[in-house]
Amino acid sequence: MLMHYVLRSLMFMLLALQAPLTLSAGSCVPVRVGYIDQHRPPYWLGEGELVPEPAGASVDLIRAAVKGSGFNCPPTLVRLPAGRLKLALEAGDIDMTPLGEQASYSPEIALPRDRDGNVDRNRAMPSTLVLLVRSKDRVALNANPLEFSRGKVLGAAQGSGFNPRLREMGLTIDDGARDLDRNLAKLKLGRVDAVVVSLVKPAHLEATLKRYGGSIVQLQQPLINTRMWMAFNANYYRAHTEQVEALWTWIDVNRLHLGDFVIKYRQTQ
Repeated sequence: MLMHYVLRSLMFMLLALQAPLTLSAGSCVPVRVGYIDQHRPPYWLGEGELVPEPAGASVDLIRAAVKGSGFNCPPTLVRLPAGRLKLALEAGDIDMTPLGEQASYSPEIALPRDRDGNVDRNRAMPSTLVLLVRSKDRVALNANPLEFSRGKVLGAAQGSGFNPRLREMGLTIDDGARDLDRNLAKLKLGRVDAVVVSLVKPAHLEATLKRYGGSIVQLQQPLINTRMWMAFNANYYRAHTEQVEALWTWIDVNRLHLGDFVIKYRQTQ
């Protein structure tokens, strides 16, 4: 009888010791993810602060990345104007936001690093940029896009992550229009010479161009290949290094999933 009591006491003590460990392993690590407050189908859906359901292919990817990286709870989604996202990240008003390739980054922003301390190009979302032109302008489809772009005005969506890099290359970018359709309208009117678009899935762009009945065509060669990182606030990274590093590694392994989400949204349209 005494032995039975002792065993029961030991069992309860072990359970009591394990409980905090279990709670710690499964506790929520809140993360506020900022993204653009404009309707950019199929990547970001809806206007303003509200997050619709479905929310868009890029939001689906971010949710999957957070779910697979040990945060143990869904991200809090914060929609902001494009021009405020980087500032909000630096100030710590949000914890994470997609950030395009740039010449330099402020110390308030944390990006994945390789063993040499350089920004890790592998743990990023690759992106191929292509040019769309009017067929009536008779631009050779096999023309070198970079040479063609010199001295031209290129339309690009407002707040696109690749715009800073294109400007650093000396290209003239008109990013006054907020989405692809508005940029294509400017192209048809001759207000821009070409439109820059990210080629995530060729079938998606083909479906878009089909609506224009051959009046707008794609140059065959890519303009550039660029990257998009999931950037974190530096203080948040220091506080939650394990989860952030896990998310960056998840992106490396699952980088092609964005195209799968894009296809899903295209099939539901």
